[in-house]
Amino acid sequence: MTTSIGTDTRTAVFGYGVEGRSAVRWLRRRGCRDVRVISSARPDDLDGTLPWAVETDLDAALSGLDLLIKSPGIRPSHPLLTAAAAAGVPISSATVLFVERAREAGLALIGVTGSKGKSTTATLIHKTLEAASIPTVLVGNIGRAALDVVEDVVSNRPVIVLEMSSYQTHDLTVGPSVAVITRLFPEHLDWHEGVEPYYLSKLRIATTQRAGDVTIWNATDPEIARRVPLGPARHVAYGIEPARFSELGMKLRGPHNRLNADAALHAAEIFGALPEHLESVLASFAGLPHRLEDLGVHGGIRWVNDSIATAPEAAVAALEAFGGEVATYLGGGTDRGFDFAPLARELASRALPNVILLPPGGPSILAALAAVDPQAAARAHAPASLADAVALAARLAPRGSTVLFSPASPSYGLYKNFEERGDAFRELVDAL
Repeated sequence: MTTSIGTDTRTAVFGYGVEGRSAVRWLRRRGCRDVRVISSARPDDLDGTLPWAVETDLDAALSGLDLLIKSPGIRPSHPLLTAAAAAGVPISSATVLFVERAREAGLALIGVTGSKGKSTTATLIHKTLEAASIPTVLVGNIGRAALDVVEDVVSNRPVIVLEMSSYQTHDLTVGPSVAVITRLFPEHLDWHEGVEPYYLSKLRIATTQRAGDVTIWNATDPEIARRVPLGPARHVAYGIEPARFSELGMKLRGPHNRLNADAALHAAEIFGALPEHLESVLASFAGLPHRLEDLGVHGGIRWVNDSIATAPEAAVAALEAFGGEVATYLGGGTDRGFDFAPLARELASRALPNVILLPPGGPSILAALAAVDPQAAARAHAPASLADAVALAARLAPRGSTVLFSPASPSYGLYKNFEERGDAFRELVDAL
């Protein structure tokens, strides 16, 4: 059911980040006369005409509300959301509102999610559609804020590509017309309070679809495969047949990116794109920042920034992508209790000369490595900071080899996000 919002709807926007600001702009464009902002502190750039309430003052924040629009990073268990639900105040989000409006208007909407690969896959779909001269717009975590373009897409009706995190999929009321699911492995467990709730949040992109929709799923991923069928839509598997596109000239590295490209082709061809359109994209697209980002050769050593790798499985994929080129691995970050055994086995099997593990989570990776290969663990290094790690890698890495920074851990508590961490790594490398 589409959320009803009129000019007299008394609405609050909880959280004033990118999506919160976008929601406020959208509400004002709709002529909503009663809009307030709720946050932990009054934002410096908040329009003086908009009322503000602190999130800890539940009565003031929720008084007289008809609708609460929450930002994606706010946990479902937040006291304000719990109080809103108890008071019968409907709760929505910018993503939910956008998807509802797009489906109501009968628009073509490709939603892309997964534990890793969603940003690259969404970008490949968008670029492939562009190469085929099919009108398209990229929105969501990458691209533009969805509600900023809602009027434009309803008027011009491009194919919408929406990249979605688990924070954005977990409360969907209706899914996209085409859902793409790349991979499932444990992430954001503290936010979702467990592995299974996290998986269920991801898969809600499919469970909320309609019978006439399409679900494109990675048949090589065991967690996805054992849950099929994922919803009522027609299912299309990828990854099990030989690629229907040429990999010659493909700049993206690794088997995981070949799967991302395969998923992108399956989605784009629904709207008329052909393999040659994808191939033209693959010949020029080297990837997004912080995702196996080649920082070039410094001091005779190639440096790769894979700060997006916030889980062990992502770091394993990065090692697979570069094969024998990697002589030095940099990992570690916030310790979220991940099982590092798969990463430890990958590191041990490659017998890397240099393994450098950063605090505070480095000791957990080291313990997993010690269980697999005590000698490899004994050779590992434990610098105090990322700056020390880069300096150490510059001294230890053989000339002509590759240093891979693929943390296998989140950045929170140390950096604002993986982008800030990747920027810090790039600056340290540039300064060599």
